[in-house]
Amino acid sequence: MLASAISFKKEISGMIRVFANTLKILYQSIIWNDMAEIKTALLLGYKCNNFCRFCYAADKRDLPAMSTAEAKRQLELARKRGSTFVDFLGGEPTIRKDLVELISYAKKLGFRTISITTNGRMLSNAAYAKQLYDAGLNSAVFSIHGHNAKLHDYLVNVKGAFEQATRGMQNVRGLSDEIYICTNTVIVKPNIKFLPKIAELNAKLGADGMEFIFPHPRGNAYKNFEEMVPHLAELIDVVPETITVAARCGIEHCWFRYVPMCYMYGFHIYLSEYMAKSRLAEQHIGPEFEDLDVEKNRAQHGRVHGPQCFGCKYSRICEGIFKEYAEKRGFEELIPVP
Repeated sequence: MLASAISFKKEISGMIRVFANTLKILYQSIIWNDMAEIKTALLLGYKCNNFCRFCYAADKRDLPAMSTAEAKRQLELARKRGSTFVDFLGGEPTIRKDLVELISYAKKLGFRTISITTNGRMLSNAAYAKQLYDAGLNSAVFSIHGHNAKLHDYLVNVKGAFEQATRGMQNVRGLSDEIYICTNTVIVKPNIKFLPKIAELNAKLGADGMEFIFPHPRGNAYKNFEEMVPHLAELIDVVPETITVAARCGIEHCWFRYVPMCYMYGFHIYLSEYMAKSRLAEQHIGPEFEDLDVEKNRAQHGRVHGPQCFGCKYSRICEGIFKEYAEKRGFEELIPVP
């Protein structure tokens, strides 16, 4: 009886926090609408010290990386376009020898937010983490794909990766409470039922926000499609549960990305693409490509809608599903919201 009462109290507490967070996010979206900033994601190369079973860019690992000089030139161009937010990513940016130099240069150019998206392993070296912070790093996104070493290490295909990633995240959090720390988790068949536990872990490690990403079926995610890519229907219960658990842990920002809005019903403001429309204009630059309007190009070239979608209340704002997912499984799982 006591256990049931405690469980009920936790559930109610989580629901209240979700409601409070929802109101705050709605208010922020109104404010952000008048002050949207330009975010530049600078993809420095595809080399990585992990070998993720779901990596969408696995077939690009051997492509030449961006040189230091070219990276600096792209930073200069981004600032001229009005960008104030830069995210260095890969591949894995921390395996480059020039990352400290590039972060320092971004700070010199006047970027307000200087971030990295990382698997966190190199940051298990506390001295290296401090070097990045001293150079100007004030934001970091850590890839955490499991709630324990067994699951995480299996998914990234490196023994010991979980211990390094979690220690790296703790090292960065220990440097300053002012560093914004977010996590990203790719939603795959082996971890989908553990997303609430991953949310709890992220909060314990000091995350300020977290994002759960439905996989883009390219590269290894396409090669290992049946093993890795979950059915959309598997999201029905796990989305609200994960958001509720995150809220109960004090996390305001718990986003889901690349999920069609019919599977976010009632929680659509927690969809990354939906909220980004009001607060960010994203530009992606890589060694072999330039995309200065990510939102438009992703929706037009990467995502598709089923015939039933055009009767859905969200049809004008939902980006649909990845083309590759539709090729494999069709549109039967899409449920128009009246």
